Amino acid sequence: MPIVPPAKLAQLQRNSANIRNVCVLAHVDHGKTTLSDALLATNGIISNKLAGKIRYLDSREDEQERGITMESSGISLYYRLLQKQNNEDVAS
Repeated sequence: MPIVPPAKLAQLQRNSANIRNVCVLAHVDHGKTTLSDALLATNGIISNKLAGKIRYLDSREDEQERGITMESSGISLYYRLLQKQNNEDVAS
C-alpha cells in the first residue's frame, strides 16, 4: 500500500467522522508492539517484512535496547471502510 501523503492525511483529519481513537492494551509480551507495527505497515510507514521487528513506536533508546515499551505513543493512520456488495469488497 502506498504511503498516504501528508496533505491527504490532513484533509481526512479535518472531518471528525474520519477519526478513530484506538488504544492497544494487553499484558506484557502479548503482541501490542507487533500489532502496532502491523498497523503501520498497512499504511506504508514501515515495510511488511519489518512489522513486528522494528518496534517503530518504541522511540526511546532504552526501550530499543531492552526490547520493552515504557511510554505510550500516538500516530495517525489512514483507513478505508470496506462494504460487501454482491459478494465483492468495495471501498467506500
